[in-house]
Amino acid sequence: SSKRRAFGRKIKDYQAVSFKIADSITKLDAARSLVNTAAVAVDRGSAPAMQRRLVSEAKKFTTEMAWEVVNHAMQVLGGIGYTSVYAVERMLRDIRLIMIWTGTNEIMDSIIQHEFYREQLAAGPRGRNIEMDAVGADQTEEKIYE
Repeated sequence: SSKRRAFGRKIKDYQAVSFKIADSITKLDAARSLVNTAAVAVDRGSAPAMQRRLVSEAKKFTTEMAWEVVNHAMQVLGGIGYTSVYAVERMLRDIRLIMIWTGTNEIMDSIIQHEFYREQLAAGPRGRNIEMDAVGADQTEEKIYE
């Protein structure tokens, strides 16, 4: 975006492009943070269930964010981003494969929720019961769980 020009200006100077760049930077930083959190949990020997959950979260989130960032890059580059002139088209194909390889993101979802519920249910009730904050919390006949 700092090289390509439109209407006599660098496209990085257009607000819509700037927003895509800022959004991409934020997504990449968040993904790096989650990968780091998972790596620290593994390095410290955290509980295996916690490691599985964090690694699955990191794999799912980073691949989804990479997909969005590469799509932003392709949008910023325009039609030429779809060609082999830039590496973006290759990145798009590679990232799609990564979302499937070593366990699809849907499998990661399954692992994440399984480990989360296992941890929460094993811990039992703790702290404040926010369900009781509702105005109609005492209307138990309205709460149907079947």
